Amino acid sequence: MNSLAARDKLFSDLHVAAFKRHGYKKKGHWVTRNFGELTHSFYLRASRFGSEEKALFWIDVQIFSENWHRLVFPERPYKGPSEGPSLYSKELGSWCVPPQGQHAVTSSADIDALVKELAQAAEEGALPELSKCEAPESLLEHLIAKAAEDSSELGIVGLLYLLGREAEAREHMLKAKSRAAHENELLFLELRERNIWRNAA
Repeated sequence: MNSLAARDKLFSDLHVAAFKRHGYKKKGHWVTRNFGELTHSFYLRASRFGSEEKALFWIDVQIFSENWHRLVFPERPYKGPSEGPSLYSKELGSWCVPPQGQHAVTSSADIDALVKELAQAAEEGALPELSKCEAPESLLEHLIAKAAEDSSELGIVGLLYLLGREAEAREHMLKAKSRAAHENELLFLELRERNIWRNAA
């Protein structure tokens, strides 16, 4: 089995080992579970430098919202979970012990051992954290609590607005713009800000 096939088999095995019994469904490189207003996902993000000898990849843990996406990114039609914007994003490898920034598979790799390691990271880290974020209100609380360590300004602003807390949304956006690291980040936030208020109106 070449490394690309081994990588895909690993993701299928991981779905069975860690996600399927929690209600997640697999389609291609995506494993998703719908909670109504939010969709949780695990995405096998493959490196473009992968080959049949060695496949590099990451597994992104994400939360998507159609309402939030349409509010903040109206120019990008929402088609479900994709490589586009998400409310929450973290790599499954960050819950491994020790944390792993990237994963690699070769034709001779021990797939079962890597599946076991990633399943443990999912069961002990990713899934418990996602369980706290099954509704917009609880996701907002989580993003605010983690704001110091994660960049989630647009997630917080959009959710505040969608939950009818416009004054707080505007205040948080002002803080986000004041903390912009460079001019391009500020311009990006200003564009999203215009979209939010225009679409909300």
